[in-house]
Order: sequence, then C-alpha cells, then structure tokens
Amino acid sequence: MQPSNRRRSSIGAIVLGAVLALGAGHGPAAAASSIRAVVNGEAITSNEVGVRSRILQLTSHATGASADRAALEDLIDDRLKLQEAKRTGTDVSEAQVEAAFASIAARLKITPAMLAQGLAQRGIDAKALKARIKVQIIWQQLVVGRFSRSVSISDSQIVDALAKKEGGNREAATKSTGSGTTTEYTLQQVVLVVAAKGGSPEARMREAEALRAKATTCESLIELVKPLNEAMVKQAGRRTDDELPANFQGLLADVPVGHLSKPVRTAIGIEMLAVCGKRDLAGNFQVRSKVEDELRNQEGELFARRYINDLRRIAVIDYKK
Repeated sequence: MQPSNRRRSSIGAIVLGAVLALGAGHGPAAAASSIRAVVNGEAITSNEVGVRSRILQLTSHATGASADRAALEDLIDDRLKLQEAKRTGTDVSEAQVEAAFASIAARLKITPAMLAQGLAQRGIDAKALKARIKVQIIWQQLVVGRFSRSVSISDSQIVDALAKKEGGNREAATKSTGSGTTTEYTLQQVVLVVAAKGGSPEARMREAEALRAKATTCESLIELVKPLNEAMVKQAGRRTDDELPANFQGLLADVPVGHLSKPVRTAIGIEMLAVCGKRDLAGNFQVRSKVEDELRNQEGELFARRYINDLRRIAVIDYKK
C-alpha cells in the first residue's frame, strides 16, 4: 500500500452521512463571515469553518466548540498543503476531482446530483466536499512523491518485523519467507467513470483504448488523463498478481513498465492498471508483501505527519479572535 495522510474523517463516511440526511431539514443559513485565521497571507473565513465543522460532525464525535476548533485546524492544514502544491508545481484537474466525486456516488448507486442534494440538506455545499477531495488527492501525490524518493524498506527490516511476530526468532523469520519467486508490480489505477444515467460504456471503452495507445510512462499519465471528463489516476501501491481483483489477474505479465493494461469494465466504469515497476520477490511473497505493506504504511504515516508539521513550523499562522 502507498502511504497516506491519516485524516480525521473519510470521504465515504461523509457521503454516508449525507445520504442518510436526504430526509432531513435544510442546514443552517449562512451568517455574516469573518476572518478566523490567516495562513501565510491567505485568509480562512468563519463560513468555511462552519461548513468544515458540519462535515466533521457527520464523520466523528466532535460537536460544538471541539468541532469548530478541529475544523479550523483542518482548514489550516489544507491551506498549507495547497501552498506546498503550488510551490512544487503539483496539481490535479477539475475533471479528476469530478471523477472522484462521481465515483463516490456510483459506489453508493446514486447520481452525483443526488449526492450533492444530500450534502446540501445538511448545510454542506458540494463544492466544499470537492475542495476537500482535491486537497486529499494533491496531498497524496506530494507525500507519495517525496516518500518514494526518500524511504525504502530493506530485506533486513522485513526479517526484523517477521522476527517480532516469531517471538524474536530471526532464524524462524528468515525461514518463513520460504522459497520460490513471484513478480510484484508497482501500480497506478486509471478510472473512467460511466455516469449512472445516460453514460455510454462503449464510448468510455474507446477513450480508454486511445489513452492506452498513448501512455508510455507513469510520470506522464496524469497529464494524459487531465483532458478527459470524469477520469482520474490513483496510486494503487504494490501488488502481486494474486492480490489483484479477479478481473485483472493474468493481465499484467506482458505489460511493459510505463504502459497500461487492457481496459476492464467494473461497477464504477472502465478501469486500467498502469505498471510503474516490476520486481521478482524470493520466498513466501504473501508473507513478505504483507509485512512490507505494514512497514510502508507505518513509515508513510510518520512521513506525512512530519511533512505537515514541517510546513506548520515554517508557516506564519495568525489566529483571529
């Protein structure tokens, strides 16, 4: 798995709360806005804090003043992440954000319009959720980009972690990796959403095939996907063939690094996997892969926390009363 920033709430929970609220009354009316904080010269308003607070109340036990404080800190982090993205030239297209929003709706078997309605009835503009989705996608790209360049998991670390599971017996841990080899792939997932109403799987399949013909590197994939409507690229981490969804198993062996697999129809739309790297693993790869994923996630979470803490440390943050 790729590292990810530990968030206070998940998009799925936000959506679930919104859907459950379809029968609820309208959210609170907007009040006059004031400035709550300034982050490196960029203001955060009380209206923004109010909307984020309602999102957090849908997804956590925070209420009242605690939700308000958490919302403000969340928005400060968002400003810092977007400023860092601007500094490094990292961006995502509106089409990618819309695709992520549409894929959430598709998983819930509703339309994006219905999802927006559910949010609105809890006083949350869909634009606020989309803005948060955009920050999350950008932050993942920033963390993954820096993490992959600066952190690697060695065989020794894997054996040490296995030894702990074996009660400190390093010899048993080494033996538990077994014998034999398998190929592990580093992957990106490409999704072309098929709209729940009026969407054409055939047209999206043609777009997927055209994209597949153009793609030659993972680094250029995001730029190739940007012009497409309701399409996105997501990090899929490291996987062996038997860890892939059933409809992708056996498709990657002949895919060169930097290229895309054959497109596959799924519940969301049309999906492909980009092979960004391959390596042969010796031993019991299922054991090794599981332990390596655990170590990578632990290191990734620590890295993401250090990253945002570093951004806060050098920032000028002015809290307003």
